[in-house]
Amino acid sequence: MTPPALDLVAALTPLLAALRAQTGALRCTVRLDHPTLGLSVNVPCAEVLAPGAASMMASASVDHRRARSVRWIEANRRTLVQGDVFADPALAPPRALIEIFRTRSQMVAPLIGSDGYMFGWISAHFAEGPRTFSPADVAAVEDARDDVLALPGMPLDI
Repeated sequence: MTPPALDLVAALTPLLAALRAQTGALRCTVRLDHPTLGLSVNVPCAEVLAPGAASMMASASVDHRRARSVRWIEANRRTLVQGDVFADPALAPPRALIEIFRTRSQMVAPLIGSDGYMFGWISAHFAEGPRTFSPADVAAVEDARDDVLALPGMPLDI
């Protein structure tokens, strides 16, 4: 990662920590596509974990941009709320997310730049499921998304 990317990661970490505290998530991540900063959505650029949670930071084995859940977010331009990742096979996340990283429910909010390109997303993953997300849970991930978009240096126009 480049020095500007490291500054961005340092700014993202407290936002993710607050999101995890508000929602009780197992893991919260931000993924960004920004080649000039050395960032790809295939590996989180920032992550905050609950004790004992597996990190996704070293795993680039999944083409996340092609995942059904991410394609849904890209097409619908809104937060995906999955109280049960098994409920709709058409929206199933990558197998590794379930098998390796224990995700059973999740919320994923798109990061859309001023040019209309979805350059990343913020997510909160949960080991328990099925579960019902409260309006406060959804608001927390969407507020965190807005905070990410407002960070100085966020690549809103690649």
